[in-house]
Amino acid sequence: MYYNVVIDPLKGVGVMYGLDEEILRCYFRIEETQRQRLWMERLYHPDKLEWKTNPPEMCRTTHIRLEEISGLGFGEQHYRAMIEIEKDNQKQMKKLVAEHVLWPHCERISCMGHYLTGAFVAAGGDITRAPTVSAFWKGMGLDVLDDGTVPRRIRGAKKGKGKNERRIPALPHVTRIGEQIRSQILRSGSKTKDIYDEYKTFYLDRYPDRALMFNHKAALRISQKLLYAVLWEEWRKGYGLETPWPYAFAILGHPNEHKLSIEDFYGERPKRNSQIIVLVGDPVDKGNSKHG
Repeated sequence: MYYNVVIDPLKGVGVMYGLDEEILRCYFRIEETQRQRLWMERLYHPDKLEWKTNPPEMCRTTHIRLEEISGLGFGEQHYRAMIEIEKDNQKQMKKLVAEHVLWPHCERISCMGHYLTGAFVAAGGDITRAPTVSAFWKGMGLDVLDDGTVPRRIRGAKKGKGKNERRIPALPHVTRIGEQIRSQILRSGSKTKDIYDEYKTFYLDRYPDRALMFNHKAALRISQKLLYAVLWEEWRKGYGLETPWPYAFAILGHPNEHKLSIEDFYGERPKRNSQIIVLVGDPVDKGNSKHG
């Protein structure tokens, strides 16, 4: 019942209703209630937050502000309501994610818990609109330009077609979710962190004179793209959709044994005959080029 694909007559594009949409809606509810809860917590209960120094003291201006926003309905009662709504939606997210086709895999990847799996599904949106992994990367804000560099805004550059400027690759929540996933990759002891360490060593050896931050970002970006690639493949397979091989293997003819599968991200890093493969289009051959 969750996996029916229908056509939206207003837009004429495929829309995946059901479980994916429910997860997206639940994510937005969590995000908004959390935002309001943290905002009000800073005002009404600053002692609950971590401060480098002592919490700010109540002044006359803050007192007036609290009186006015309380009059608008953003008082202590609203704060308590946000706490309960956030908890309820966290529970709902856990139930929804447990039914998703990705969860049997994500529960075995230490950097992908219930919430982050749901957030990933919310960011991915309509998987039917990403027929290739390259299309999925682009929708998730991990695309590259024709010259292999990451698109970005350039100070002083004029806007217009053909300009090497930062295109907005995705909706704001997609960017935030990507940041959360990158953070978890670095914190976890997962296989994805092992891939990051492997690529970081590779970049440090290849570009010893380049700023360390560039090598760090390059390794983190590749490890994130590889994780996204295997999750995209399993997501599409779960819905009975085609999963064509990536360009590097289908067109350039890289050895098939170098292609990672979802099992490679389970638990401890398995022993295999590995080789550093530069993802086609990634900005690793640009020497001192800046990339995200």
